[in-house]
Amino acid sequence: MHARMKSNRAALLAVALICLAATPAHGDGAGLAVMMERMQTYTHKLQLSLAANNARLADHYLHELEEAAEYVIDNLPLYREYPVGDLTREMLLPSIEALEDAVDEADWANSGNRFAQLLDSCNACHVVTGKSYIRIAPAAANPFAQDFAGRED
Repeated sequence: MHARMKSNRAALLAVALICLAATPAHGDGAGLAVMMERMQTYTHKLQLSLAANNARLADHYLHELEEAAEYVIDNLPLYREYPVGDLTREMLLPSIEALEDAVDEADWANSGNRFAQLLDSCNACHVVTGKSYIRIAPAAANPFAQDFAGRED
């Protein structure tokens, strides 16, 4: 009986390892709702980074946001009948790039306008895809256990 229990444990361990190996890595296999949630979080953290005039952190969240957008473009071209991949490429990426330019130039006065344009592009896409009831707005507070102030290393 002890040998059978050992065999069963080994089989369970093998199945668990196979399942773990088959689990998608970060971002891989994520559906549109998961990617939208990630992009919203990155956008909120980006807003807080901009408010703190923290170029390094803003650049980090811009990069994460751009990667998430590229994932949608490459892996989720259609959502129901809507070409969300193309819409993301045409509507969101230009807004990200314009904001990147402002951050790279430390143009904090203009970064607020470009951030507003980024949110407008999100909301315009929601309208085009029949989801106008989803409106992304600037956040009023910081719910994260994170300090967004700049640091000198």
